[in-house]
Amino acid sequence: MPGMILGTVPYMSPEQVRSESVDARTDIFSFGAVLHEMLSGRQVFARNSAAETIAAILHQEPPELSSIDPTIPEEVENIVDKCLAKDAAQRYQTMQQVAQDLNAARRSERAAMGPVTTTAKRGMTSTDDVAAVSADVDLTHQTSSIEYLVTRVKHHKRSAMFATAATVIAVAVLGYYSYFSKAGETIDSVAVLPFDNVNNDANAEYLSDGISDTIIDSLSQLPNLKKVIPFSSVLRFKGKQIDPQALGRELNVRAVLAGRLVQRGDDLLISAELIDVKDNKRLWGGQYNRKLADIVNLQGEIAREISEKLRLKLTGEQKERLIKPHTESAEAYQLYLQGRYYRLKNTDEARIKSGEYFQKAIEKDPNYALGYAGLAAYYGSMANFGQMPPKEAWRNSEQAAVKALAIDDKLGEAHLSLAGVRMWYDWDWPGAERELKRAIELAPQFEDVESHAMHAEFLNTMGRFVEAIAEATSAQEVDPLSKHFRSNLGYILYNARRYDEAIEEYRKELEKDPNSLEAHLGLGEVYVKQGSYEEAVAEMVKARPLVNLPRQLARIGYVYAAAGKKDEATKILNEVKGQTREHYNLATFIAAIYAALGDKEQAFAWLGKGCDEHQNGVKEFKVSPRFDTLRSDPRFTDLLRRVKLAP
Repeated sequence: MPGMILGTVPYMSPEQVRSESVDARTDIFSFGAVLHEMLSGRQVFARNSAAETIAAILHQEPPELSSIDPTIPEEVENIVDKCLAKDAAQRYQTMQQVAQDLNAARRSERAAMGPVTTTAKRGMTSTDDVAAVSADVDLTHQTSSIEYLVTRVKHHKRSAMFATAATVIAVAVLGYYSYFSKAGETIDSVAVLPFDNVNNDANAEYLSDGISDTIIDSLSQLPNLKKVIPFSSVLRFKGKQIDPQALGRELNVRAVLAGRLVQRGDDLLISAELIDVKDNKRLWGGQYNRKLADIVNLQGEIAREISEKLRLKLTGEQKERLIKPHTESAEAYQLYLQGRYYRLKNTDEARIKSGEYFQKAIEKDPNYALGYAGLAAYYGSMANFGQMPPKEAWRNSEQAAVKALAIDDKLGEAHLSLAGVRMWYDWDWPGAERELKRAIELAPQFEDVESHAMHAEFLNTMGRFVEAIAEATSAQEVDPLSKHFRSNLGYILYNARRYDEAIEEYRKELEKDPNSLEAHLGLGEVYVKQGSYEEAVAEMVKARPLVNLPRQLARIGYVYAAAGKKDEATKILNEVKGQTREHYNLATFIAAIYAALGDKEQAFAWLGKGCDEHQNGVKEFKVSPRFDTLRSDPRFTDLLRRVKLAP
């Protein structure tokens, strides 16, 4: 099948997953995966499905072995990490280099521990050595493992393969022994619920939500946390009676943090507790009496205490970043929280209010990096939702993102906004991917769902569908309840012309939410490509009452036109055209209706308008089935070149 990848997925290197050319370094990566598994007792990248595993190989760093077993020598951990480098150029280039580092580790151990003790017998054959190393190493002398192992391998130089196999077996025995004898396990996933606003004070809602949101951001910086559920996902549980164990199973996390907030004037009383959902055990609880002016330091304090209870080891730099506030101004921080609060409401009116609060925050503190990052995201949203001319919105977004990064170049959200500028305004596709990868890199444990979702959108734009599906699956894995990310996967499959699989994804979404507008629209678009016109129209009938944006209405018009319902399509076309003065992102959607009606002249006129204004729909030129009837026209090739999607 086109796009099929051959291999045993959990042990494949990133370049193998991408179907790129491979060399000996891909086997070194696979060796590292095996070694990590034997030391930790679990497959390092394996997930519930092949797509999820591919996403992990491409974007997730392996858990630190020292967090699983602190007795594993640092030298061994470094060797494994270097084998598993995502970039082949950063890996060992030959197995001879691996052997050299094993020898160096042996010398380091010898210097630290002196003579070592083993119970291995002398004079065995090579095959016997493998059994002896696995059975006879004295487990009470953990640090003697490298010394004994390298000595025996050096004595029996039969082949590089035997050397590495013996290394793996010996270290694995020691790793299994210490891992399964440990009293406690590191908790590597957590969900932070919206704090309960006990007074039901509408003026304090931004505080209860904001504290939860910023604790999530702080926890996202902690090492070895594979998953921190984003605030947009837990917001749906606000104000509900929650069973932590049931929620943990639903979100696939090991721990849940719940809290309460009471505000009396300038006084805040905040309580929080961390629950291990495996056995419903209370891991930690804390109460904080603070003045409103002191809230700026609170989320860092809570995150630090949680990290200690989760038994996560932090470097000095990580501890400092965890507890250090982005601003010393309590007023600026509260204004920023209000901006985040309104942005998450995701309505036209709330979106405008969010921008006002972000602007006020940076007026209070002109060096507030998060305030500028929030403002950059606001302008990006205004462009994408058509509430501001794209040229104006994207340039403002770029200025705010650059300012944020000048203050703090490790802000993933600012890199994400800059990626949006490069992708939707500059059409600088390599630059966009660099910024997206940097955003993901800055929060690998968090698996920042927005970054993965935008990267999936970018890869879809490029026609790199295998990678796009892996990224969309990553977003689903972090946010399993999000209907938005389920529909994204269906849309990528639609663009890849994998129509049956797209239908399956959209139907899964409808099973969870029968009123999912994106699923109904997506099914209609797939059905018309398959010639199932009655089914397509039936989906549009279901979708029509759910529409709240003109671009959604335009998609219904396209399906009607493609299904031969000319009168219905023309009526919707005129309705959408009437809204172009208030919404700045409709040109390509209008063009698609004209194309389906067979009016190529109008279709190309509107596509040209979309390019002139840098509307975000032009990014779909290369892949969208809506434009298939136009592809043979030389004018369409010119448009592809204009947006830098063709040579």
